[in-house]
Amino acid sequence: MSDNLSWASTRPKRFVFLGASGRIGHLLRAVWPASIASDLRVDWQFRSAQPTIPNAFVWSDLADIKPLLDHAKSADGLDGLFIFVGASRAGDKTDVDQMAINVSLVDQALQAAVAAEIPRVLIASSSAVYGGGDGVPFDESSALHPVNAYGMAKRDMEALCVARAAEYGIEVCLLRIGNVAGADALLGPTEGWQSGDAPRLLDIYPDGDGPRRSYIGPESLADVLRCLALLPQPLPQVINVAAPVSVSMKALLEAAAVDWEPRPVSASPLQDIVLDCERLATLSDIKESDGAANGLVAQWRSALEAL
Repeated sequence: MSDNLSWASTRPKRFVFLGASGRIGHLLRAVWPASIASDLRVDWQFRSAQPTIPNAFVWSDLADIKPLLDHAKSADGLDGLFIFVGASRAGDKTDVDQMAINVSLVDQALQAAVAAEIPRVLIASSSAVYGGGDGVPFDESSALHPVNAYGMAKRDMEALCVARAAEYGIEVCLLRIGNVAGADALLGPTEGWQSGDAPRLLDIYPDGDGPRRSYIGPESLADVLRCLALLPQPLPQVINVAAPVSVSMKALLEAAAVDWEPRPVSASPLQDIVLDCERLATLSDIKESDGAANGLVAQWRSALEAL
């Protein structure tokens, strides 16, 4: 690797974010300038030119490594990649062929990272690799039992990345991300919701609450990525990424002022599908208050206003 990429260097680190037009990338671009210090610069990768977006980087075909090599040369070396590429927003998470794109694109990006001598790669995986579980929080050592094509593709992608890291001798960190507020299946579709619109249906269990899940807001996620990017010691191979406490989906809809109707369901361990994020807490500034429903909704709304 190039000497100018030493983590002891005082120059700001420079990362490329692959997938800037995706659901998560879309929100992160809005909050990054306000939440990220001057010690990390991020260049945002798009498949076509984005003239109104600062630090936009065009790389249309990840199989062609030349754009990344040229960009790394112009930047006097890159310190890392955030790989958040995958199937399109409209992709069907039950379609095996569509979801396989999540594997091939990451493989292409990893090969390009090696060619560009990029020493640190953080890759967006998903809590979907764990499956439904039995109501006990998943930690990074939990067995992987994905239940749909999306989770299976992310599991396969992780296996590929582990093999590539050993083959190429690079640092790869897999981020098993929970729900990102605003990029999720609950809040995301309510972006344009107004009073009088049809209410959302929500499963309600015998205890009177809805499903409880692990969430993180866009600002908190941006801060986590910064902390991990700048960490001087080697990163763990796998990190669960979410706030330390779970949140009720019922509380999220109420915090967002979205009308909802109950759909009674029987008791089930599926009410609690949550992540154990103790490892993340030792590596970042994430805190319990980052998982509060009001705060998650506020971070999402703040990102929307900035877009």
